[in-house]
Amino acid sequence: MEKYLYLTRKEWALTWLNGGVIPILPASTYLSNERNGTSTPDENRIHDSPVDITTLPGVDFGGASIKSLTYTGNTFNGVKAPDVVNAKYYLEDGIILSFCNRKSKSIAKRLGKTAAVKIFDIEELKTIIDKQLGVKGVIGNCEYTTDHKRNHFLKSTEDQWQDEYRIFWPITEPKQITLPKGIAASIKLKI
Repeated sequence: MEKYLYLTRKEWALTWLNGGVIPILPASTYLSNERNGTSTPDENRIHDSPVDITTLPGVDFGGASIKSLTYTGNTFNGVKAPDVVNAKYYLEDGIILSFCNRKSKSIAKRLGKTAAVKIFDIEELKTIIDKQLGVKGVIGNCEYTTDHKRNHFLKSTEDQWQDEYRIFWPITEPKQITLPKGIAASIKLKI
């Protein structure tokens, strides 16, 4: 399964073409107050709840991590609040590699990238990296939503233009791995 990787500097493509060491950074690296290129305000947010738990009446989380919230049978100013069972709202870091499902000059430009490579087999790449890290990553397309829910593969529709395919490993420290020669080919986008 082919995927595309857009790179900030043209010389970085050489490692993907000829083999060599690359860094893999935590998702929090891409956390920002504003959406801009690869940066988003909800990058490593996990929010799993039928309703946005940050808006529940009478509840102030103050930025706390919630791994299991049950909030049932409550009323606030005489109005029944929604029932929530086992809701989650927290930050979870892990290292990621993000790719694009299609070759696109406009996506590369919007990401602020100047070079691109085509990955021949994303599953093979994941297997190579899994072996070096000693951990199996999770791989798949990102989905996009207009609601509050978020996870490493569920992002805001404001990011939908990225058409992202991602590999996530539950490792919080930056890592370096060695790519073999021939995992990718150079593509020209005239960015």
